Amino acid sequence: MAMAASRTTRTVNLLAISMSVLFSANLLVAAAPTSDSVKEACDKSPDPTFCTAFLAGIPESGTADARGLAELAIRAAAKIGAELGTAARTQLNVVTVKGAQWQCMDSCVADVEEAVSHLDVDRGKATTAMEDAKFNDARDYIEAGEKDGLAWNCDLCREGLPAPVKTGLLPKGNEFEKVMGVTGALIKRAGGSAAPAPAPAPSSTRREI
Repeated sequence: MAMAASRTTRTVNLLAISMSVLFSANLLVAAAPTSDSVKEACDKSPDPTFCTAFLAGIPESGTADARGLAELAIRAAAKIGAELGTAARTQLNVVTVKGAQWQCMDSCVADVEEAVSHLDVDRGKATTAMEDAKFNDARDYIEAGEKDGLAWNCDLCREGLPAPVKTGLLPKGNEFEKVMGVTGALIKRAGGSAAPAPAPAPSSTRREI
């Protein structure tokens, strides 16, 4: 009876030690820094908290490098922008009098649809790698929009919208605005800033001495 109890005690102790070692190993793995972790990627974004939550919702982000994270963000932005465009277009279509409200929504829809045209790099096709030309197009569009102070939402139409539409449309626009900010930051982190314009060629006109 004592021998059985002793064996049981040793088994329990060995199991506890094994679990402790395994737990410690998991902690070490979890704590190991990764050069392209989501946290590192979001540190310099306009809204790190939103960026972290945004990327955490994309399963592939956990193993993606800097370029991969930027590509994932571009594709996600295209999807969110398309949803916003659909919501804004629906609101536009129910306006019968083409007054200030219609003009505001028309401008909003046009901006969102243009954004999606630059972000929808796959055009509905399931692909893995993003072509450089398409990546650069999305990059250039976002950078130009940031320089021009373009707002990717429909907040300017707030006063002309009925309450039910506000609750459905405006949050989508605000989310898209944040996603575009995060996407731009991730593109820059991936080394995707647009190249500066080339310097003008020297004049061939010779100056008389």
